Amino acid sequence: MRLLSFFAASILPLLSVSAIAAPASSTDATQLTKSHTAYTFPNKFHQCKKTLNYNVYFKGSKIGHYQRRIIWNGKQADVYTTAEADVLITKSKMNMHSKLRWSDENQRFQTDSFQRTIRGLMAGNVSATFSKDGRSSTVIEDGKTQKYAEDLMPIIDGDTIGSQMRLDLIEGKKNFDFIMQNSDETSHYYFTVAGTEKIETNFGTLNAIRVNQTRKSDRQLSLWFAPSLDHQLVKATYHRKIIDLKAVLMSQKMDCPPKQLFK
Repeated sequence: MRLLSFFAASILPLLSVSAIAAPASSTDATQLTKSHTAYTFPNKFHQCKKTLNYNVYFKGSKIGHYQRRIIWNGKQADVYTTAEADVLITKSKMNMHSKLRWSDENQRFQTDSFQRTIRGLMAGNVSATFSKDGRSSTVIEDGKTQKYAEDLMPIIDGDTIGSQMRLDLIEGKKNFDFIMQNSDETSHYYFTVAGTEKIETNFGTLNAIRVNQTRKSDRQLSLWFAPSLDHQLVKATYHRKIIDLKAVLMSQKMDCPPKQLFK
């Protein structure tokens, strides 16, 4: 069983808030550029230090937990992720550190680098660095180096997708797409807002924005973001063949600077 691998690739990156490529389209990139509100930097929404804790379930049974710590420093952020899973008597741990920043030129968040280490099942080490414009990347996986390039839009990692998707939802966008750097490829992800639903959470009944991955008929990735909880991801599900995963936000802590710093 490769449950941790599936979970890390399909859900963990978007708790930064996914995993299969779809055909690229220059029209999508053009629409994305035209539709984005111009910012010098959206610091009103991206200055708090945040700690988010999730439980992870496989077919209803808890198999692990996951924590994200987001630390902003001006236009840049460090995202620290730790995860543990216990599958088939095999315990696995994942540690990840991503560096991202706001690009005034591209009007979006971009990735500078990330490092990921998995111990136990599917053990391995991956590190990646990205060019200033985000159009190229270098990935080292267990000592093997691969280079990638993309003309359509900047290549970003899962943590950066999480920050960008949250901003897109705050802006009221209904459709968005990203090119994500995986350990051995780049993948184009498409998402659409399915609507608003009332869901039961560890924080009570909340109104949540449901976002679905599109253009993939053999799997379903759904994400629920709660506007009343800082537009954070409160629930995620991933279904494909025998894979039935769910992540649920259990607690959050925010340390925000004084309001006058938002001016």
